[in-house]
Parts: sequence; C-alpha cells; structure tokens
Amino acid sequence: MASIEKVKYITPDKEAKVPDFNRKKYKKYLQSSIVKNPDVKNTTYSIYEKNFNQFLVWLANEYDDELDLYSDEFMDDAVDIMESYMLFCQEVLKNHKKTINNKIAAVSSFYLWSAKRALIKYHPFKDKLDRMKKASEEHIINSYFLTDEQIEEIRKGINENSNAKYSIQDKILFELSLFSANRIGALEKLTLSSLDIDNMHFTDIREKEGYHVEIPFDENCKNLIVQWLQERKVGYDDMTCDGLLVHKYDGKWKTWSRYTIHYKMRKYGAIIGIPDYHCHCMRKISLNQIYQKTNDLNLASQWANHKGTDVTLLYVKPQSKQELKDKINKVAKRNEILDEESEIE
Repeated sequence: MASIEKVKYITPDKEAKVPDFNRKKYKKYLQSSIVKNPDVKNTTYSIYEKNFNQFLVWLANEYDDELDLYSDEFMDDAVDIMESYMLFCQEVLKNHKKTINNKIAAVSSFYLWSAKRALIKYHPFKDKLDRMKKASEEHIINSYFLTDEQIEEIRKGINENSNAKYSIQDKILFELSLFSANRIGALEKLTLSSLDIDNMHFTDIREKEGYHVEIPFDENCKNLIVQWLQERKVGYDDMTCDGLLVHKYDGKWKTWSRYTIHYKMRKYGAIIGIPDYHCHCMRKISLNQIYQKTNDLNLASQWANHKGTDVTLLYVKPQSKQELKDKINKVAKRNEILDEESEIE
C-alpha cells in the first residue's frame, strides 16, 4: 500500500507572482462551470480550483510570471510545459499517479472550455500528452475493515474518556457514521431542521453529485441524539445553531466541517493503533457488514446510494484463501447431504 508524503510548495511569495490576467481567465471558466453544475461547486470544482491554482503558481515561478495562458508561447510549448509540470509533481511534490492525472485533468478541462468558447483556436495538448500509466492500480489511501472486537474497543475508549478527550458528540458521530454508511459530504450537512427523531433519520440531505438522501440511525444513536439535544438547550449553544454536531469557533457556533470530522476519525483510529483511520473506512466497514450478514450485494448497494453493484464490490472485504476454502467445503458438504436425501427418496 502506497503511503502519502505531503510536500508544502505554495508560499505567499510564490503565489504573489501569479499574474491577475491568468487568474481572471480561470475565474471565468470556474463561474461558467458552476452555473452549469452548481451541485458540485464545493466538491469537484473546489478540488479543480485548488489544483489549477497550484499549476498557476508553478508556472509563474518556473517559467515566466508574465506568461499568458492563451499566448502563442504557451500554446506552442504546451506539451513540454505540461510534461515538466508532471515531472515536478512526481519528483518534487511526491504526488502519486492518480493525483498527477487529476491535476492534469484540471488544466485540460480549462482548455477544453476555452476552445469551446472560441477563446483559443484549439486545445494545446489534447491527445498529445500521455497520462501516468497504471494509475488505477495504485492505492493511495489505506482501507481498514475493523473486527467486532476493534469496534467495541473504540466504543469503550470513547466512553471511558467522555467529558475529557471525547464527548457525546464523538459518540454520535461514530455510531451514526458506522450505522448509516454515509459519505462525509452528507455527514457534514446534518441539521436539526432535517432531523426526524421519531422515524430515526435525517431527511433531504444533499450528497454526492447533488443527490438528496435520507441518513438513517438506530435506537442507540437516537438515544444519544435525544440526550445531546437536552444538553444543548441549557448551557451550551441554546440550540442557536442548526447543525447537529457543533462547536464554537471565532466566537460563533458552527457546524462541524469535514476537516473536523476527519480529525475525529483519526482520534477513533488512535484508540486501536491506526493513525491514518479516516471517514471512508467507516463507510466500507458498514457496507461490508451488511453484505456479510445478508449475502445480498444489491441490498448493500442500495444502502450505499451507489448507482450499481459494481461500485459496491469495491467496499467488500476480499476473502482469504482459507475463507474461500471453508466456503467451498461448506457448499460441497451441503450438496453431499442433498444427494443422499435424493437417493433415499
């Protein structure tokens, strides 16, 4: 499994060299894209903007801080420039292949839009640039399928440290994410106004690609939420914030962001000695448990809000040879019994 090595590149001095005329060009593209697909403004386009900004900073510092993105110089040398950028990402930033391909895609989409708008005559490196090979085979983020014992160990660790290192909000996040198997993009949008406590779910939560979903929870989580709401009414935020999970930041009550949720997940992992535990692990664990208990991949897929079971298969824990052998023996034994019963009849 590949590890993640982060290298800080962008500094205020480097960023200051980016010319305004290039930023304005990208801003027009970004506005046009958001108008066309506003549901991914804070997800896909946010990542694209971050990746493109890094490209602009690199371009201004490595080539010329007056190099226009639409200039003849850039258009003529685009392939060499982009290959140099890919090499920089690989050797200096230590980016993985998937990350580099995503960064190139962010630049490419800008030029596709520019050509479509007739701001340039052609895409300067379309079909001329080879992407990083075997990127799909590269695993960047570790996945963990916790055992029942590890899950109970986390619960015990949270309970033993309540009112100190952990709080009732940590309990709610853990139980809710484990039971619901929802993405972090949905978990960060949980509000009191979307809470249906009697039917034990949150309604109309906008998730990935603009889909609106329900986020269910079980009786245990319901009891925690009821207790939490009582605590909030007096002495906490007095229910002034609509978010379910809240904290005070810069003098204001705010809903937990995805960064806060990521931080909490790492704390859960620390209890069982997994420092890079993250939110998607909870999703995989939950969906894998559903499949293991029901042997129904379609059911797990529907619970995950996946478009098809082919995606859900990626969330199922690969079986060891011993597990496969045990299943083979079990099926063979069952067939032997059926054959014997058939002969008797």
